[in-house]
Amino acid sequence: MRYQKLDFKQYKRDHTQQAYWFRLVDNHLMYVAILFFTFVFTACQKEKMDMGVDNRAVTENRERSNVRIINMAGFNQVISGKDSLTNFIVRRPDAPDTDRYPGTSYFPVDGRLGKSWVIPQDLFNQQDQVKLTLGIRHYQGALDRDITFQAANDYRKPMDYFLMPTLFMDGQPDIVAVPRAVSAPSKPDHFKIRVVNLGGPIKHQTMGLLGMQEDITGAVSLAYADGTLVSTQTNNIQTNAVASDYIELPYGTYQFRLLLQDGRQIPALGADTYAYTVLHPSTSTIAIDHSSNSNLHYAPVTTYQPGGVYTLLVAPGEFNYYVDEIGNTSSYYQNAFQVLTDVAAPANRTYSRIQAANARAGQPINFRVDGKPLADALAFGQASNYLNMIQGTHRIEALDASGKVLASLEQAMQPAQNYTIWLYPQQDGKPQLLLVANDLSGSVYTGAQDDASFARLQYQFYFPKRFLNLSIGNPYVTFTVGNGQSPATSFDNRDAVENLQPGIPKMERPYIGYRTLYNPFEFMVYRSTPDVVPGIWASDISVLTHEAFIANKKLYEKSGRPEPIQEAGVYTVALIGKSAKDATATDKARMILVKHTR
Repeated sequence: MRYQKLDFKQYKRDHTQQAYWFRLVDNHLMYVAILFFTFVFTACQKEKMDMGVDNRAVTENRERSNVRIINMAGFNQVISGKDSLTNFIVRRPDAPDTDRYPGTSYFPVDGRLGKSWVIPQDLFNQQDQVKLTLGIRHYQGALDRDITFQAANDYRKPMDYFLMPTLFMDGQPDIVAVPRAVSAPSKPDHFKIRVVNLGGPIKHQTMGLLGMQEDITGAVSLAYADGTLVSTQTNNIQTNAVASDYIELPYGTYQFRLLLQDGRQIPALGADTYAYTVLHPSTSTIAIDHSSNSNLHYAPVTTYQPGGVYTLLVAPGEFNYYVDEIGNTSSYYQNAFQVLTDVAAPANRTYSRIQAANARAGQPINFRVDGKPLADALAFGQASNYLNMIQGTHRIEALDASGKVLASLEQAMQPAQNYTIWLYPQQDGKPQLLLVANDLSGSVYTGAQDDASFARLQYQFYFPKRFLNLSIGNPYVTFTVGNGQSPATSFDNRDAVENLQPGIPKMERPYIGYRTLYNPFEFMVYRSTPDVVPGIWASDISVLTHEAFIANKKLYEKSGRPEPIQEAGVYTVALIGKSAKDATATDKARMILVKHTR
């Protein structure tokens, strides 16, 4: 039997080479598998698209000039050179899209000239001049017309061009140029404001159901809500003078009025509710119906922010009036004022406002904030003026006439907030301080929506009231109107007036009565319990009538006009004093009223 002779060295070399090739093939197969599965999985991945939506009306970054157009005449089309900047589209009044127009590059919202427009810098030529043709286009075309004007862009002298409704008024040209300020106030917690009087006689007087349209032309003066004149610089501004100087005031929430020399008020444009645009032409006051008068002049309650610059413009505007007994209305023109923002203020992240109120019977009280005076010799039931503060933690003290600290409080004050610091007695008579934040925004919560967001209404002419129990001897009180009825309306929180405990303010929706009441009312106090509301009428506590909500009756007496039921503003109704057998006439429980807007 023959045996094959094996060469072990050769055998080792052959098998080693085979093993090498097997490993090489295995490695290549592994790499191919990795590449294959990588391709499969990456092929399943879809490119992620940016689904963000740019909802800005203006997306082009155009440099603004110092020339602004204020459109009081209803112009809606603009031509620069041979280029139409607006859409020149006119729709039928009964068309389903009558209020929807396509935007253009210069007017991206609806392609039409609105109330105001700052002319972009790129429309000016090399000499900083621009020539524009402004037009009115309506469906019927009866009142269509064009005007042309030329403006210069001067960075040392910003200018407003007011387009006047000369079809309905006399005494003014088609265009009035008025310089405008853009510099900030000298004090950072103040704002600047002026009056521009471009009023004039109305061409076609209207006969209302209560009489002929009144004449409210002439010099005007700027006043606070109670009729107090603001400054000599804003008094008796004639139409030939056009504009007053700018004045500076502490920032805050104001209801400015413009008064004629005989004390009559000028109504304002821009009401947030249609009902406030329906006036009786004979008095320019809000009409309740065809034969009833509210005696209220619409004037917005506005927060003027620190660093802002504003103009109160007087010029003819369009209102409505009743023409019959079934509610039909027509329109007419009357001189009116409106608030223009010359320089928009930045967000207020620095300043807050605080006032003091004394709800403790006895000697007058002095209030200090960080050692500085807030109010001196504040009598029982009185409130002080406001003081602007820088946000942060502050120490508030109440002192008697000798300088002894009766109560103190350290509290963080947030920017853009309004506070009242109350001194009141606890049930044992010990003085206590209570800081309450006041909501002056005019925003009303109306309930949650299906998408979990909140529904709100924003008012500019509002009458909210908050209630506090700061008395001794009344563990639970409920505030009512006549016959024990709740003053809370459908949008109000009834809990805001029920079972108020001493020194514990309601925090959730604490205000009621944002809309005005046209019928006389009075507030009453009931002694309630958590189980019984309203409880038993506190006959020893005097009622608070609607007349308390009139700050200054002389405002109406001077003009010979009747008073309204109440005036707009944000109020706190507080029960102060003591309910006890030994209570005196000076310290017995009573309601007081504090107004937080001016």
